[in-house]
Amino acid sequence: LERVRNKPPLSQIFNISDFEYVAKQILPTGTWGYYSTGSDDEFSIRENHYAFGRIFFRPRCLVDVSDASTETNEIFGVKASAPFYSTAFAGSPMAHPDAEYNILRACGRENIPYLIPFQLSFPLNEFMESASPGHQNFHQVHFYTRKQVEEGPEYLGKIEKEYPDIKAFFINVDLPCLGNREKDCKIRAALDPSVDDEISVFASLDTRYEPLTWKDIDRLNKSTQIPIVLKGVLSKEDVLAAAKLGLGGCLISNHGGRQLDFAMPPIEILAQSRKLLRENGIQDKDFKLFIDGGIRRGSDIIKAICLGADAVGLGRPFLYAMATYGQPGIERAISILKEEMLRDMKLLGARRLSDLNEELVDIESLKFKGISSSDYLYNSNYTQMPPPPFRKRF
Repeated sequence: LERVRNKPPLSQIFNISDFEYVAKQILPTGTWGYYSTGSDDEFSIRENHYAFGRIFFRPRCLVDVSDASTETNEIFGVKASAPFYSTAFAGSPMAHPDAEYNILRACGRENIPYLIPFQLSFPLNEFMESASPGHQNFHQVHFYTRKQVEEGPEYLGKIEKEYPDIKAFFINVDLPCLGNREKDCKIRAALDPSVDDEISVFASLDTRYEPLTWKDIDRLNKSTQIPIVLKGVLSKEDVLAAAKLGLGGCLISNHGGRQLDFAMPPIEILAQSRKLLRENGIQDKDFKLFIDGGIRRGSDIIKAICLGADAVGLGRPFLYAMATYGQPGIERAISILKEEMLRDMKLLGARRLSDLNEELVDIESLKFKGISSSDYLYNSNYTQMPPPPFRKRF
């Protein structure tokens, strides 16, 4: 609590990682463990971010970028101020008492979509009453039982009828079982049982999801006019299969590194998938691609757009912003990403998102994982980026 009282003012937050630093200092140990954990040895969670560092820009000069803009073209009828959205995650009440309300309102004010979680902390009808007029969003869906799968068309139909501003369903397809979130388990095992009970609401090892098949997805897709996006696809072959099935798109994601460790970074699969789709005559406008995982800068978003993403999702960054500063923190995080994107687009020589393409990036190093060299003379003189200062030393 003393650290909360002495946390840096919001004006001292200059980038997305600053929120994570503050959150690590002020969140309870168990909460931080649940939010930050990956699976097994956590190679995937680290590679999600490191992969972006292997992509370099090839900027063009002498382009008039005075009126550059981050606004998107319509994605399932959604026109946003920037090509990113807040993705769905569980456990928001441990970060802030207003939980997902913070995200919905911040996204509404900044005009970016929110992937509203199925595991919402509030009744959906009450929650949607707080949405800004005309604010268009997506809805994440998963199933715990076979009965829920069978009744899925009725559920999707109810959402379609009652919430016209929900423009796509993102259905989890990467949950045949939970990944081994070992770090989280070890941290919680050392906590007081009453504290662990609170976290277990969101992180119970007994949680089971109903595995889905292509037959289930085909049936759900035929039951609704709202586009269905497969959330958690990890191979270009499955992306192509989804397109041939007539789905709306795929969210390439390894669940933030929380499911299968050593799953490939989504940005790599994105580069492969868009190429395969075009080779099979499937155009960008007909099938949408999204990615999430490891995105921490506006430049990361730009790299994803260059490689064929229509939009990208961020989860932990907005969670940390909410945990530390509530709704104003999320709004600040969104604003930082927009500012970084706009500046980097100008430096890259791009006026619109449609100008971002493969010619502006060099991905030759993308396939080289775990290879690094160290220049001791350079590193010894390098001044590290300072974190935001707390008002009092701890």
